[in-house]
Amino acid sequence: MSAIRARRLAAAGLVAALVAGAAPALGQTVSYPPSRSLGDIATWLQKDTPISLSQVVDVGPSAVTAVTSAAPMGQPRGFLANVASEALDPQIAGRESIAAWSIPVEIDCDKHAVRLGVMTGFRSRDLVSEPRIVRQADSDWVTPTSSAPLGAVARALCDRDFHRPFAGRTRLAARAPKAAPPVAAAPTPVLPPADAAVATAPRLPTLRTTPAPEPAEAPARTARPKSAETKTAEAGAPKAKPPAGGGVIAVQIGASPSLPDLQRLLDKAKKKFAGDLGGLTAKAATVQVEGKTVNRALISGFASNAEANAFCKKLSAEGQACFIRR
Repeated sequence: MSAIRARRLAAAGLVAALVAGAAPALGQTVSYPPSRSLGDIATWLQKDTPISLSQVVDVGPSAVTAVTSAAPMGQPRGFLANVASEALDPQIAGRESIAAWSIPVEIDCDKHAVRLGVMTGFRSRDLVSEPRIVRQADSDWVTPTSSAPLGAVARALCDRDFHRPFAGRTRLAARAPKAAPPVAAAPTPVLPPADAAVATAPRLPTLRTTPAPEPAEAPARTARPKSAETKTAEAGAPKAKPPAGGGVIAVQIGASPSLPDLQRLLDKAKKKFAGDLGGLTAKAATVQVEGKTVNRALISGFASNAEANAFCKKLSAEGQACFIRR
């Protein structure tokens, strides 16, 4: 068996586990929780990964799966979401040479079906360093089992009664005791609005891509002045050039039956990411999907999947879901 074929089969097995819920028989030196208890996994996630507890939708024998961003897609009722996973099984790092991976996913809530985009693997836990395309995008829709990670992704976004694994722990993590000198006769603290929101939040996903604000009682941090050497290095650091355009690959940032709604989304993206567009084209495209008219918001002109993937990561970091398509 060739190395390329073996790698393809391994990637197919990893995706099959996401859809069917089976643990892949998949180490590189990366961190892992000391045990499989939810408490240890929660502490490890907050310490060593960029995933927040409120984003987690599934904790399985092989990986923790989270929805890091999502945008509604109109009709059929669904979402365009970015899904990130951190491996719990050391054999995955040993066999696949990745410790984490991310996949853009289209979700049809009416059918509880999903369609997977390009699967990107990472050697470290940060979901940024050393990206490698593990599997190309699918053109077909699949229906994951309800107990599979992708089944949990669909239920988290589509079902109001979905219960997230760390729903009861998010508040505790946010209110962890801090070392501070005792204050005599201190009044009983009132639950701050941010914590109250966590305690009473509906079970639809709370998708946050920026860190939570520091609790009110945290001491103010004093900004450390930058040295002259640091300022000079930052000023001289070359800025990555935006794509030149002219390619055949596109990034989809939304879909809707309403062209005006879609145009507003495109106008907002063009304004927000003006410095990153370069020679790319942002426009709406109308297609027929299973006899229904669907309008897609596309940013087109990428020369390669790697170029489109790098651009999609910039959008995801700003909370904009995206999906690579040709």
